[in-house]
Amino acid sequence: MVNLPPLAAIFLTHFDDIKGQSVIFYASLPNLPAETIEHTTLPSGLHALDSDLVLFTHHELPGVGVFRSRLNDESARGRRMGTLGVVLANPSVPSDLFVLHDPLSDLFDKLEDLESSPYAPSTSTSPSSAVTILAKVWHDNRADSHPGCPSSNLIKTTGKEAVGGIRRLIDGRADLPPVHPIAYMPSLLGILGPSIVPVYKAVLAGQRIILYSTPPLLPLAAFAWCIWSMSLSPDSTPDSETSKWIGNVGLMDLTDLKARTGGWVATTSDAIFKSHHGVYDMFIDLSSVPLTIPSSIENAPTTPTPLIHSTYHQPKNTSIPITYAFADLPLYKSLLLLTSSPPTVHAGVSKTGGWWLLAFEVMERAWKLCVGVCGFAVGRGIVGEEGHLRLDEGEEDAHLLGSEDDVITAPDGEEDGIDNESEDEAIRRGRLILRQLHHNTFHLHSRLEGIINSRPRGEYSRTAPLTQVEIRQLVGTRWPLTGTGSEERFWIDIARVWGLTVDDEDDF
Repeated sequence: MVNLPPLAAIFLTHFDDIKGQSVIFYASLPNLPAETIEHTTLPSGLHALDSDLVLFTHHELPGVGVFRSRLNDESARGRRMGTLGVVLANPSVPSDLFVLHDPLSDLFDKLEDLESSPYAPSTSTSPSSAVTILAKVWHDNRADSHPGCPSSNLIKTTGKEAVGGIRRLIDGRADLPPVHPIAYMPSLLGILGPSIVPVYKAVLAGQRIILYSTPPLLPLAAFAWCIWSMSLSPDSTPDSETSKWIGNVGLMDLTDLKARTGGWVATTSDAIFKSHHGVYDMFIDLSSVPLTIPSSIENAPTTPTPLIHSTYHQPKNTSIPITYAFADLPLYKSLLLLTSSPPTVHAGVSKTGGWWLLAFEVMERAWKLCVGVCGFAVGRGIVGEEGHLRLDEGEEDAHLLGSEDDVITAPDGEEDGIDNESEDEAIRRGRLILRQLHHNTFHLHSRLEGIINSRPRGEYSRTAPLTQVEIRQLVGTRWPLTGTGSEERFWIDIARVWGLTVDDEDDF
C-alpha cells in the first residue's frame, strides 16, 4: 500500500482548538512510549500553514511527520490540524527522513479521502477507519517483522551510521535524491554569508546550536542538518565526540536539552528559547529570512543579515552577538567561488559575488602589507618567495583560493568522485561546499596534531590541555581586534572534542 522503510513507530496526532494536542494513533516497537510526541509533532506556529514537514528525534531515533491544516466542512467552524508520521528504526539516519514527504503525503491522502475524519473518535473495540488503515501499515512495515531482527538492536543508535553517511557524501560515492538536505547547503551559505565560518567553527568545537524561525520547518531542519554535517571530525580521530542532529524541539524539551551532554544542533519555532541562555551555546535567528525551497534562495548574502548570538564561555551565560572575523574571509571566499561557477570555470567579476570578491582581494592585500610592514617594525617580519612579505603560519591557515584547482584540492585518498555531471546542481554545489569545509578541518587537525606530537614523550604530556605557548603557536601572532579569546578557546575545544587532549574545565 505504502512504500516505507523499516519503522520503529507510526503515529497520528491532532490539534483541537479547544482540547489542544492529542494522540489519535500510536504504535511502536517495545520500549518506545509515545511520551510527548503530540507536542513534538505539532509545534508552535504551524497553524499559519496548510502543510509542512516536521523533523525531530524520538528516543534518539529520527522521526518525521507531514503536517496538514484543512478547513472544516460547512457544519463546523475552524480548521482540522494534525500530523501523520513515522519514527525510523536503526540503522536509519536523519537524512533518510527528507525522502518520506511523498509516501507520507500519499498515506495522508488516503486518510482524508475516508468518509469519516481521520481524527474521529476511536476505541480498541471500535476502531475508526483511519486507525484501521494505520494499524495495517504498521503491521506491514514494523522493523521487527523481519527474521533475525531483534527489536533491542533496532532502537539503539551509536551515531556511527550517520557519520559514515557524511563521509560517503564527502567522498562523492553516495547517489542522492534531489530532496537530500545537502541541496540546502548553497542556500545556507547565501543566507549566512561570511558568518558561516564562525558557525562552522562552533559546531566543530562541539557547541550546542539552536536555529530559530517561524514555519515552514522543513528548510530550517535542512539547514540544521547542513550545519551538523560540518562537525565531521577527521578520519584519524576515532576517539572524537560526535555531535548530534536533534531536529525540532519545543518548550516540553527544555529539561531534556539541559541534561544533554556533548554538541548538538536543533531547530525551534518557539521564540522563548532565545531567553533560555543556559540551554544553548549559539542561537541563530533566521526569522527575518524567508525560508523556501533551495532553488529560490540566491547564493549571495541576504538582507537583513540573520542574528547570531552566543553564550559560550560568557559570564553568567550572557548572550552576545557574534559575527565573522577578517581572518574568516579567505575560507568564505573559497566557498563562494564554489557556488558562483562550475568547478572548471574561473569566477570572474561578472559572476555572483565577483565585485565583492575583487574588493576583498584588494583589502586583503592591503591588510597583509600592513601586517608585514608593521611586523618588520617590531622584529617579526617574514620574507617569502620572490621577496614578498609573508604572514606567519597562523595567519595563513585559511588559504585564499584563487583558482578551481586550489578549490578542489583534497587530502590524499579523497580525489575520486569530486564531481558528477548527472547530479542535481544544488546537490553538486552543496557537496563541494561540505567537502571544502572538511578539507579545512583536515588541515586544522594536521596543525594541532603536529603540536601535540612535538611534546616530550610521556602518557600524560601527550593528553594534557594545550599550554599557552602551544596556543600561541596555533593562533599565530595576529593582533586580535577584541579581547574575547575566542580563537584561543576554539583550539582548546577542538583538541578536546577530537580526543587529542583531556577535558579542560578551567575558563580560558
